[in-house]
Amino acid sequence: MKKKKIRKSFFAFLLSFSVITSFAQIGNINFLEGGIADGTKLFEAYLSPWANAFGASLNGGWYNTAKPHKLGGFDVTFSVSTTIVPASAKSFDLSKIDFENLTLAPGAETEAPSIAGENKDGPTLEYVEDFMGNPIKIASFKTPPGSNWGAIPLPMLQAGLGLPLGTEVTVRFIPKMKIPVIDSKVSMWGVGGKHSILQYFPGEKLIPIDLTLQGGYTRLEVSVPIELKPDASTSHFQVYDINTDFEDQEVNMKVTAYSVNLLISKKLPIVTFYGGAGYSKTQTVIDVAGNYAIPTFDPDISEIGPVYVDSSVEQVPTIDIKNHSGLRLNAGIRFTLGVLTIHGDYTKANYSVFTAGLGISFR
Repeated sequence: MKKKKIRKSFFAFLLSFSVITSFAQIGNINFLEGGIADGTKLFEAYLSPWANAFGASLNGGWYNTAKPHKLGGFDVTFSVSTTIVPASAKSFDLSKIDFENLTLAPGAETEAPSIAGENKDGPTLEYVEDFMGNPIKIASFKTPPGSNWGAIPLPMLQAGLGLPLGTEVTVRFIPKMKIPVIDSKVSMWGVGGKHSILQYFPGEKLIPIDLTLQGGYTRLEVSVPIELKPDASTSHFQVYDINTDFEDQEVNMKVTAYSVNLLISKKLPIVTFYGGAGYSKTQTVIDVAGNYAIPTFDPDISEIGPVYVDSSVEQVPTIDIKNHSGLRLNAGIRFTLGVLTIHGDYTKANYSVFTAGLGISFR
């Protein structure tokens, strides 16, 4: 029982590693210095490439042949899908974001690295208020550097079972588990299936290929604690307890992905060639839980003049990353050695995916 728990924890760690690495990037980013509305816009623009990449990886690994299992046949397959972030998503244009408070500093460039972009600071943004005709700078900060990581691997463990009428069901499942080393939680589940459409063709037994309709849905949830406390040494006015009011800050991400594909494959004695064409869609919802100090402007502190004030303790609203969807083309090869299978494939899409895996398969 203990060994089984260790194996599950190790797989959960693998599953969450690349997701958690992304949150490590934002643990101390001062997005919220521009206010909540502008901060959420920056979060979305900065994180979108990895959110879409995780979704694309979740849509990978569903199949390595078009042929459904026979009744009672089954497989258990481990695979890793690695999504490549396109060059166009490694940066974003700040001038195209409709900010309420933030503006680009004089002379600053407009292009900023996304989380998948270069590991260098982005342009400087400023939050300036007008006070009696005088500009008062509330905050000034650079957009965060990228990770230089444009390939997102995601491991997957799944099982398929043959049902009647040329149908196969596939499931993925990892219960919610805590990873003590990185103090995070991860869970995942998914369901998919294949149904043979070749069986409806006259003389289908004479047709030397397999043709099926396949679909799959996956949901991944990850929670990671963060720490974005205000700097007490620069706060000129406080209505909070810095030791308690900012506890329990956490980033929760839910990624959902689904795809529908038409599959074709040709089986030879040891090798199977397979491919597919279809449509995929992903969605990411990020909930930044806890209280955060937001910069405000207080003109009533007359003895030292208008100053930057950490005085607002507020919650950040849910961030809904824009859906990524589109057509996908897939081609791969599988080797069968007894009950052992080894496969690899490539999916061509806006976010392209490489998948490799191995498994055991009966019937």
